[in-house]
Amino acid sequence: MSNSLNPDDGLDYIFARMSAIFGAAFTRHWDGIDPNLIRQEWKRQLGNFLTYQPSLDYAIDRLNGEFVPSAIKFRDFCNAGPAIPRDEPQITYNPTPVSPEVVAEAKRKLAELKKQYEP
Repeated sequence: MSNSLNPDDGLDYIFARMSAIFGAAFTRHWDGIDPNLIRQEWKRQLGNFLTYQPSLDYAIDRLNGEFVPSAIKFRDFCNAGPAIPRDEPQITYNPTPVSPEVVAEAKRKLAELKKQYEP
């Protein structure tokens, strides 16, 4: 199973889990606030954390269950958790062997250059 989510799925995931933890207090917490505005702000605050489930799980596991966290507090919990892996390829050094003829020619040219600058 992959740990990667798209941001909307990540937000749905944490809101579903927090609804299970906090019950009706979770939905009452947002009374009178446009749900789209809530989602927009949480997405803005959490950013890439919404794409990595282990960060979300780490943050949810740190909730004390007494108070619904703010988006900023939840982000702080995510920040303290596991790092989001980078998709960038790792650079490895794998030199191509140089033929002895090329090495010999380079040494010859270097010797010629040295002669030009010797007193």
